[in-house]
Amino acid sequence: MKNIYTFVFALFAVTAFSQVKIGTNPQTINANAMLEIEGAKGLLLPRLALEKTTLAAPLTAHVAGMTVYNTATVEDVKPGFYYNDGVKWSKMVTTDDKAVKFFYMPSITFDTSQDRLAQTKDLFTEYKNQFALATPGHHVISAGAPTAGIPYFATATELYYYITEYDTAVFSNISINANGVMTYDVKAATTDCSLINIVFVVK
Repeated sequence: MKNIYTFVFALFAVTAFSQVKIGTNPQTINANAMLEIEGAKGLLLPRLALEKTTLAAPLTAHVAGMTVYNTATVEDVKPGFYYNDGVKWSKMVTTDDKAVKFFYMPSITFDTSQDRLAQTKDLFTEYKNQFALATPGHHVISAGAPTAGIPYFATATELYYYITEYDTAVFSNISINANGVMTYDVKAATTDCSLINIVFVVK
């Protein structure tokens, strides 16, 4: 009978104050907190594998305010904390994310020696090969730098692809698909030099 009274009293206390504290001193709780956790251990949020930012799965519906730790690398999601705004999942941006939010495409060559229609250039593969130092003898590494290559994004769908400027006298009908493959036409070389400015943006 004593246990029943204790349970009822605890339930009444939680209902009356609408506040809960877990920790070493449960008698004190921040006046602005509904839940306060105090102690020498962390808070472990649900860990699950999201399928895509626009899909609620593995949950049954999008719920604004839902926060999880995603363990999957698939489509446009990668491991990290995500919150839901009621329509989609968004990754919580960390300092590391901000540091590599965008960067320029490494130097690549385009053959503009003659008219060419429906040409393709795999921008992601070109970038990956250069950052991975995949071409022997064509790079220089500073003393003490890792020889395994520069860290790079593993899948094409982790990036957005932009062309911010190009020579309209040389290039036309440019498009880029979601995997970073660029399609373009080349008009005969009408200038001694040309330019095309390609930027990668981290999703």
